Amino acid sequence: MTKPNPDKAAARLYDLIRLIRPAHRRLARSVSVHLDGTGLSLGGRAVLELLAETGPLSVAAAARQLFLARQQVQLVMDTLDQQGHVQKRPNPAHRRSPLFALTDQGRAAYASLHARELNRLGDIAAQLEDADLSAALRVMTALVDGFGAYEDDPDAPQPLA
Repeated sequence: MTKPNPDKAAARLYDLIRLIRPAHRRLARSVSVHLDGTGLSLGGRAVLELLAETGPLSVAAAARQLFLARQQVQLVMDTLDQQGHVQKRPNPAHRRSPLFALTDQGRAAYASLHARELNRLGDIAAQLEDADLSAALRVMTALVDGFGAYEDDPDAPQPLA
């Protein structure tokens, strides 16, 4: 595999970055429509997914993994707790910061949503080759990792040039 000219590659990467916002907006709208009637918000759905993948987490740990403010995740977690989707558990590492775990109800709600999402993605996935998806995953991972220092210290801006 030959590497493209660095200047051309940077310009193409920038073109991909410009597509992230409209892709994110369209995905968020689509997911929101399919959450109607479930009582879940986009944030609630994201937290359910995270807990399904990782197991119990504190609010602070969930916030770090979701790249959100702890206060935002706390509000979502409180709502999910009230709805019966998550339950608090003692946190052996921190007495005042409980762990949140999915309940059977929360696990079932996420499994149902995720199955519908995968079914809907089948039409789009059918238009792509496996190599396309592998390359897209590599690019998105490189972007997330490449700008990770900014997430760790938002006061230290990372230059694009």
